[in-house]
Amino acid sequence: MILVVDTGGFTTNILAHQLGAVHIVPAAELVALNLTDYTHVVISHGTETPDLSAILEHPALPVLAIGSGYQHLAAAYGHDTVAPPQPVYGDAVTHRHHAAGILTNVESPVELISYHAWRVTGMAPTIFDVQAVDDADAALVYRVKETNHWGMHCDPAALQSTTGPQILENFLALAPVTSTLVPSQAASAPAARRLPVFTRTVLGQLDTAATFRTLQHGTPAAFWLDSAAAHLGQGETTIMGTNVGELAQTIRWDVATNLLDIDHAGEHTTTTQSVFDYLQHHAWQPEQPLDLEGFTGGWVGYLGYEAQQSSLAGHTNTQQATTPDAYWIRPQAFIRYDHPTQVTTLVAYADVDLLETLHATLVFGSGEQPSPQRPGKVAGHWRLTAEEYQHRATSIQSMLHRGEAAGICLTDTYCLDDYDGDTLDLYNRLRTKNSAPYAGYLRFNTFGDELEVLCASPEKFLKVDGNGLVESKPIKGTVARSNDSDLDAQLAQQMANDPKIQSENLMITDLLRDDLAKITEPGSVRVPNLMAVESFATVHQLVTTVTGHLQPNTPVAEVVKAVFPGGSMTGAPKLFSVQALETLEAGPRGIYSGAMGWLGDDNTAELNVVIRSMVIDSGHLSIGAGGAVVVGSDPVAEELEKHLKAQALLDSIAEQS
Repeated sequence: MILVVDTGGFTTNILAHQLGAVHIVPAAELVALNLTDYTHVVISHGTETPDLSAILEHPALPVLAIGSGYQHLAAAYGHDTVAPPQPVYGDAVTHRHHAAGILTNVESPVELISYHAWRVTGMAPTIFDVQAVDDADAALVYRVKETNHWGMHCDPAALQSTTGPQILENFLALAPVTSTLVPSQAASAPAARRLPVFTRTVLGQLDTAATFRTLQHGTPAAFWLDSAAAHLGQGETTIMGTNVGELAQTIRWDVATNLLDIDHAGEHTTTTQSVFDYLQHHAWQPEQPLDLEGFTGGWVGYLGYEAQQSSLAGHTNTQQATTPDAYWIRPQAFIRYDHPTQVTTLVAYADVDLLETLHATLVFGSGEQPSPQRPGKVAGHWRLTAEEYQHRATSIQSMLHRGEAAGICLTDTYCLDDYDGDTLDLYNRLRTKNSAPYAGYLRFNTFGDELEVLCASPEKFLKVDGNGLVESKPIKGTVARSNDSDLDAQLAQQMANDPKIQSENLMITDLLRDDLAKITEPGSVRVPNLMAVESFATVHQLVTTVTGHLQPNTPVAEVVKAVFPGGSMTGAPKLFSVQALETLEAGPRGIYSGAMGWLGDDNTAELNVVIRSMVIDSGHLSIGAGGAVVVGSDPVAEELEKHLKAQALLDSIAEQS
């Protein structure tokens, strides 16, 4: 059995996939283990400092210490001399070596990806055998003499370290590998409640905006998952519904207290339970199968960013959101509209009369665009001044130069305290001005709340299909579009070629690969599209697609919990970034940068990252915006990027002023 020591990094799980059958333990548990139970030990790159004293007692045991681990292993053998930090995160580092040991059959020089800022130098030749060096002769790979203990500066699990698998194969060849399998810890999804389901198909072009305004009128809670960019070929299906019906439910959750409020047909109860557990254990199953792709019944709603306290082991929020940490509707009846075919499908569980209720709300036609108005002044404010935001960006860069993280996503919040406009009109202006494939609107007038979420997100957080294929599409890289077609194309290409943007995209790609490795079959994580330019109404963005196949019997709520929050909105490593952001940002994020969408009763899901969004809570309107700060960032440019991402939202408000 192979032991992998997790030091709080962001490639540990994908590394375990590459190694095969492994036992992963937190760094703090290493000292309590019997190392004779293992054939190999791998110490991952991360932010924690492991106690390696037990390792030294087993010189014949193959040990590979990676990234920060390579520095800790050298220190355990008495060496602590390092070169000045070189924070070239996600960049290739040239290795000059003699193709021996773990570098056998690896050409020299070879380029491997670095996520560690520090390089050891001046290693005593009586203790260490240096196997690879950089251009300044700092040690990149070494072996401790008379042992099987190896240190390696770069990360063989990084996507762009194409020779990483060969290096790991060489390491495993140092000793026989036992084939003991670690049993899966995934919980089986509970049996779903069986209910009759009724459907009706209606042909014709649906005016989704007018239909939703009619559908939601007078209801306590409603949702509209809106393929607002379907006319641009982005997104296909719109789903809308309410919490009307004897079987419908609305739930609200607070992560700090773990209290879950349940509204069922107007009756309120409260229990102590994680929202992830409740979503997992309350599913329906149609008595006859529905021949439909995507959402056929389940839960629709959001997870706020601070829900991370329940999903990130070892983290406790120091800031509490003023909005609920989760809000979900289980509709008894809902409308699906397929934009390419112009087919509307009405779906109702247990009560056929609800089809008539839905049908009466349908409005057909191309719909009217919001009438243009001369923009007024929006009298809101950001929590941070421009100077304060830039100073925090500079503080993050200091952390990166110290090797504490590879990149951190800094955000700010725009606040407008007395919004009293027509929120559906505001959302229609936003979806017209900033058409996006993962747009949506949520309203909750339950439990005494007056809460609305208006979202025009271009980013897919997570999709799980009926075959167990998991997909995430992180975005890193944003540039404003131009009305000049030639200049527009040039701007997109410049963004795609920008080394700073490529670095942050690769970093988040590795983080997402690692997140998906927690809940997918070993060896199934793939990157079918790396840094592809996708163009939206107001911006070009650089988007990567990461996929994997679910482990058997993994409930979709557990999938969401395993990877939440989206790494593109935290940084890498995720836990360190989240904890650092609580001191860097001026308040809680709330719903912004959480996830919004649906979890299906058939163990499928589709959720966005809540960006390009407005949250209206009892008249208080807020907008979150920001971006990843990496070593190559310009703090002034980061502050300008924040405004770019918020501009379409602020313009939509200004048109109502």
